[in-house]
Amino acid sequence: MEKSFTKIIAMMSLVLILLSNVALSDEAADQLQAKAVMSNIYDSYVKIIPYAYSSKSTFGNFKSKKEKEELLKNLNDLSVFFKSAKHADFFQRPGFKPSLEAITNHLDETIMSVEADNFLFAQKRLNVIGALCVTCHSQLPDSVSRNAFRENIKKEKRDRFDSDFSYANYLYLVRRFDDSKTYFEKAIDLAMANSSMSSHQEVLFSLRRILSMTTKIKFDFEKSKTLVDKWTKDSRLSVNEQKTIKRWSDSLKNWKGFDSKSINEKTLPQFIEKNLIPLDLKKEIIFSGEEDVTLFISSGVLLNFLVENPNSEMAPEILYWLSLIEHRMGQSYFFSLGDLYLKDCIRKYPTSPYAKKCYQEYSDSIEAGYTGSSGTDIPVNEKRELIKLKALLKP
Repeated sequence: MEKSFTKIIAMMSLVLILLSNVALSDEAADQLQAKAVMSNIYDSYVKIIPYAYSSKSTFGNFKSKKEKEELLKNLNDLSVFFKSAKHADFFQRPGFKPSLEAITNHLDETIMSVEADNFLFAQKRLNVIGALCVTCHSQLPDSVSRNAFRENIKKEKRDRFDSDFSYANYLYLVRRFDDSKTYFEKAIDLAMANSSMSSHQEVLFSLRRILSMTTKIKFDFEKSKTLVDKWTKDSRLSVNEQKTIKRWSDSLKNWKGFDSKSINEKTLPQFIEKNLIPLDLKKEIIFSGEEDVTLFISSGVLLNFLVENPNSEMAPEILYWLSLIEHRMGQSYFFSLGDLYLKDCIRKYPTSPYAKKCYQEYSDSIEAGYTGSSGTDIPVNEKRELIKLKALLKP
């Protein structure tokens, strides 16, 4: 642990020296600081790759006590480095802070699971860490990613992973999108040869990942339409999968000609009014695929805007809409990133009119999460959290 802290201090000292001797812009300084933190995080993360991306039950098969201790050391190092990210201004931006908060809490609970020999639960938690990382990595514009992170990423080989699906998810995480698409397609071919329920889930997950790359990340709607139309003709897909893909194809027609670069402080309100307010009125969670394309694109637009404009007056409103998107699409067993966006909206912008709206949405989400009990079955700690958040609101 001492070595971990020493490494952090050394890296941060280097940043301070550079900042004191070179005339850097605030943005360049933020990215340099973020780069130092991410370098440490990545070095630790690659050591737990065989567990984080495994589709098999590798936990509990330790050859010795020393092997388990090594895993715990790597997890603790990773936890320390993620917590050090709280001191980097770049990660305090509205689009990043909720994900960082979720990761640090989640890692602590993962460590406790390994220490208690609850290996199956711990492995599921490790898979979720990758999903949380993706929420940040997928929103970064190429300019930011290239300057802050790309040099840190080493090319991990396919043979470190037990399946094409696992490797595809790793490639997606580190923003090697073209390679990721190739391995997701390999995983789809293999899964469609297997008629099990888990295989069909893997197929749809992989298809959604590819769709997210071409819509949310690259805004390449022509390529998206070509891919989706190719999938609609694949007779190996189930009836439900074909219906979902047909909905994607129909939805993509509405985005022809859309230019994400046209979004700015003046045009963003119109974008929200056209694409997100109608979904807010529906309220129900959407898992049918009908709104997937709109949700992916809207998420990309909003997150990119926040990265480029972290001090925008629209930040609390954007956090509200990001929470709606996550609630419509997020299906994690361990956390709700949508709820974290709402809490960040309330804590950072208590005087904004959207803070009250975020509080009401968060309160409704908690109540619904406990069997719609009108508060009778909500745990004490959740009730206390609601009271604290409500007290932050300003008239």
